[in-house]
Amino acid sequence: MDPRRRERLRGHLRLIDDGVAPVVARWREHIRCAPGCGDCCHQSFRVSALEGELLREGLAALAPAVRDDILARAAAWQPERRMPCPVLDEQARCRLYDHRPRICRKYGIPLWHPDRPHEVRTCALNFRGVADIDADAILEPQAEWARDWIRLRDALGIARGPGATPDDFIAAHLGAGADPPRGGDPLPGL
Repeated sequence: MDPRRRERLRGHLRLIDDGVAPVVARWREHIRCAPGCGDCCHQSFRVSALEGELLREGLAALAPAVRDDILARAAAWQPERRMPCPVLDEQARCRLYDHRPRICRKYGIPLWHPDRPHEVRTCALNFRGVADIDADAILEPQAEWARDWIRLRDALGIARGPGATPDDFIAAHLGAGADPPRGGDPLPGL
């Protein structure tokens, strides 16, 4: 990954992490997220090509056996089957935690989406019976994350709208960096 792109993305991810931390600290007793809880990781999240680059960078740094396991899971992953993210290990822990995309960093707290401003959603295991949620503490940082994501795309020249590279599933991004299958003629008929 180009160092400029990596640093700008890492800055954006720090902004998210820094915004999530106070929410977790304030409502810790209402958040069940912990290593080994992979309930949220059984969804068909789509992430940007830039985040896919970061995932592949993390994948390349893993031990070959771990990398091969993740790639095998990515190849078998099917969104319609609500399968676990291919990055999860047998204990439902993320093996690319430091390289995880934006959505993975946010999940667990009440989430606002700029395309659906009338909705706030959270994991069904979290915030049960909570009536004292401070909307400013939760929603305003998320609005800033959305604004910063727009600034990031503009700064890096990442196209938006028609003709832009669409977001894709984590499994597809991981598989995009995989070596082609071994054995046989890679270009049959030539």
